[in-house]
Amino acid sequence: MSHLASLVYVHILLMVFWIGADIGVFIAGLRFMDPKLSLEHRTAVISLGMVIDRYPRVCFVAMVPVGLQISFFLGLVPGLTGGLLTLVWALCGVWMATVIAAMVLSGKPGARAWHAVERCFHVAGLLIFSGLGIAALSGRISVPAWLAGKFIAYGAICLFAMLLESAFAPVIATFGSIATQGSTPEREASLRRNMLWTYAWVLGIYAAVLICGFLGTVKP
Repeated sequence: MSHLASLVYVHILLMVFWIGADIGVFIAGLRFMDPKLSLEHRTAVISLGMVIDRYPRVCFVAMVPVGLQISFFLGLVPGLTGGLLTLVWALCGVWMATVIAAMVLSGKPGARAWHAVERCFHVAGLLIFSGLGIAALSGRISVPAWLAGKFIAYGAICLFAMLLESAFAPVIATFGSIATQGSTPEREASLRRNMLWTYAWVLGIYAAVLICGFLGTVKP
């Protein structure tokens, strides 16, 4: 039971670092949108926000093997064998490597390829976890309803992460125009509009993470 208790503690820490760091990114984004601040200040703020954003991305991946390992110890997922769990750990190791590579190469040509691989994992997470959750709720597999809800919520996070990435790309492009050609009401309005779309998906991720935490703790 000591291994189980340790994993549960790690699971809690992952959620804390995920949400805690994301709040810092959220606040940095608000400062970044302020056209009254200098270009240097806004550049420094968004750069810091993107550094802080590395922690939620790491926690996002680590949640999968840690959570499934806990489920394995508790016997909550039928068919989750030791061999399959080892494969999950290995695949998540590859996923983590792609995330770290994309971070290290951020702003360089090689980063795009790693981001593409990372997106493949997001798509797989969306399909697999949403599928497992729906199958459980429909009675096709014997998984507790609260765990099925966590699966669906994690699948939603994968979807929101992809939508967030797509929404943030125009933000960077618009800010690049502001940096090179100067600030105009039109460019600032475009930046703010795209940032608000980004925040919509960020809030979706927050909600899904909190739902996962609630379901895992309360087990309704």
